[in-house]
Formats: sequence, C-alpha cells, structure tokens
Amino acid sequence: MKRLGLAILLLLGLASVALAQVVITTPLAGPNATPLTPSSTFTTGASSVTLTGAANKWTYICGFTITSSATATPVAADVTITGVPTTMHFTYIFVTTGQGILGIAFPGCITSSAPNTSIVVNVPAGGAGTVGSVSAWGFTN
Repeated sequence: MKRLGLAILLLLGLASVALAQVVITTPLAGPNATPLTPSSTFTTGASSVTLTGAANKWTYICGFTITSSATATPVAADVTITGVPTTMHFTYIFVTTGQGILGIAFPGCITSSAPNTSIVVNVPAGGAGTVGSVSAWGFTN
C-alpha cells in the first residue's frame, strides 16, 4: 500500500512539472497593446521595416520574415535588428536559384531598449536582379 501511495505521489509530481511548462507568445499584451505589422518590398537595394515606438510605451518584436527571388550572384547578408537592448544579427543568403526565406519567431517577444523606442529590421542590398520582401510583427504596450 505504501508503494502504491508513493507511486501516485511521484506521478502527480511529474504531471505538475509538465503542466507548468507554458509558452507565452505575447507577454504583457493586455488591453492597451497595439498590434504592429509593418511590411515592405524591395528590388536590388537595401530595405527595412519599423515597429514604431509610442509615447510612454514599450515596443516588442515577436518575429520577422525575409523572402527574395533569385539574384545574379549569391550574397551573404547581415540582417540586423536595432532598437533592442543589443543589436541582433542574422545571416541571410540571397540565392541564385529558387526563393530564399528567413523566418524568425521569438517565443515571448523581445522588448525595445527603452520606452518610445522604435525597433527596425534592416535588410542589406541583395544585388542585381533581387526582388524581395521583409515583414515584422509585434506590438506596443
């Protein structure tokens, strides 16, 4: 009987640990949150999208995507996100055939470095023949 009781306690303990693992996808997104979904297309040159900050509010980036069609020459580019506590860097390859894509989703989102600060996703030039788009999503709160 003791063994059965111990086994039940062990199972309950393990179940409570598993149930405690909750992923928060939009922290602090209360009734005052304003969704932001900037998007831009580009050809050949550099591009960026801005999650615009608001007075007395924090800005959050929850993710971004970059897509491009074939370029004349493959190019490795340093995509940056500024306006966050430390500039973030991601490598994107502009491909010569097919379609390139980079999609990043941040579990829990990332906050701006200060209130009323915009967050910018910067995509450098891909070179001749490049056609692409960049989108980001987040919110202010």
